[in-house]
Amino acid sequence: MDTATQSLPKEGLRSLLLKYGLDNGGTIGNGLIWEAPIKIFHSSHVSETEIGAYSYISPRTEIQHANIGRYCSIGDNVNVRGSAHPKEWLSSHPFSYRNLYGSSRNYKPPLTFQGYSEKTVIGHDVWIGSRVTILPGVTIGTGAVIGAGAVVAKDVPPYAVVVGNPAKVVKYRFEQALIDRLLQSAWWSYDLPKFLEQQAGVPLDDPEKMLDLLERNGTDVPRIDVRRKRYSRQRDKVVIGSAPPAGT
Repeated sequence: MDTATQSLPKEGLRSLLLKYGLDNGGTIGNGLIWEAPIKIFHSSHVSETEIGAYSYISPRTEIQHANIGRYCSIGDNVNVRGSAHPKEWLSSHPFSYRNLYGSSRNYKPPLTFQGYSEKTVIGHDVWIGSRVTILPGVTIGTGAVIGAGAVVAKDVPPYAVVVGNPAKVVKYRFEQALIDRLLQSAWWSYDLPKFLEQQAGVPLDDPEKMLDLLERNGTDVPRIDVRRKRYSRQRDKVVIGSAPPAGT
């Protein structure tokens, strides 16, 4: 059900968003699409981003123009950049494709620049450590781990562990056969926290046994609700509405 409400005090807005599975202690810029539940900690800013269920964003993190999967752990002081700059033009400054000074300069930028809105894609079950910077347009594969302080300038394979500036692969979390099995299982489509409410003793610390369990009893494990919500502002109103399924 779609909802619109007048601007509210911060705590009133937070209570409203909690009803839709968004625990937000930060700020939301030009829009957010999410699956419930997610958590954004205090002092973080998210803009033009999609976030999957059970992902969280730690304090003092800035995320722009990104698609983030489910079960992602994003550390503090992470910077997922929203735009690149043209390096081959007369100037790398954005005046050629965006007028930042409309209050004093009345002109229409003559060019467009694709890098300005290039999406960063973060797969499922990605762990991004503290103080990581991810450049625009990078794809980080499912299951990857990004070490603290890394600068990620190119795509990261699934289940790779990368560190450094520029970030480089130092190892993989598992052997390739298990990686293939994990990816094929799409285990992140299951609502495992809800399953834990129903059944104790789930072997989450043993990936192979857990995959065996899902293969045997997958129909008994609840799935994540794929219905998504959209947050936006229209003048003095906060609007929460339904969003189309991911990938459409």
